[in-house]
Amino acid sequence: MPARARSIGPGPLLLASVASAEEAALALGAGAAVIDLKDPRRGPLGACRSATLRAARRRCVDLDPTRPMSAAAGPAGLPGAAHVASQAAHLGYAFVKCGLEGIATPAAALQALQRVGRVARAASPGIRLIAATYADAERVQALPPALLPAVAARAGFDGCLLDTATKEGAGLLDLCPAESVAAFVAACHREGLLCALAGSLRPGALRRAPALLDADFIGARGALCDGGRAGRISVVRVRRFALALATAAAARPGVAHRPPARRSPEADVARTADRRPPVAPGLPIRSRRAPARS
Repeated sequence: MPARARSIGPGPLLLASVASAEEAALALGAGAAVIDLKDPRRGPLGACRSATLRAARRRCVDLDPTRPMSAAAGPAGLPGAAHVASQAAHLGYAFVKCGLEGIATPAAALQALQRVGRVARAASPGIRLIAATYADAERVQALPPALLPAVAARAGFDGCLLDTATKEGAGLLDLCPAESVAAFVAACHREGLLCALAGSLRPGALRRAPALLDADFIGARGALCDGGRAGRISVVRVRRFALALATAAAARPGVAHRPPARRSPEADVARTADRRPPVAPGLPIRSRRAPARS
């Protein structure tokens, strides 16, 4: 059995989804552990334009070169996903995410993920690849969540994201019972994969569903913006969410407090020979499996 994804410190890290270099700087300064570039106008994992990816990367490196960044590449089945993944990897993004909209079978999902993975790792062998599906998978003909961890592991990916495809109305916990969320997280960890959860999650959800705290990352945008998902990142909201995550994790029996991410010259920024991106304090680490052959 693969080793479980290992976290340094308790509880999940806040992945803040931003749409511009300006928002990236705000989220970084407010303590988000991972700065995630995506265009909310283009779907749940809409890819940003090349100029935005470059500008955001430049801005964050200037402010804190140790803070990891991720980029949404869009649906894995579209030709553009591999191009975005390759570009993000080349720019030094730590993670690339791609969704499985329109891909409902394991065989098709495996093929699409392997195609994106090959191109991304040709640009940077250390890039961490995250495959995403949705609690409302049937609405976008995506792979059912229960099938994703095994498929992602076979494709050589590093983690899974469970999100919501539709951003109006029901959120993750409305569509997926807490027991099912816990089962998804456990399945990812059994496969040695990182696990991220998102989908209209707010700080109060941590009290409703403690199983969220077993994930490695909690992704958010709407809860971090003034004006909702289409609004603008708020420093106050990011700080509030990051603090809520840290407080909820610290309240669990037998764990110690881990504060929100901060700029730190003492951060672990070691780079390995395979050009892995910098690893920030508290960032979950796992031994990357070799991509499976199709």
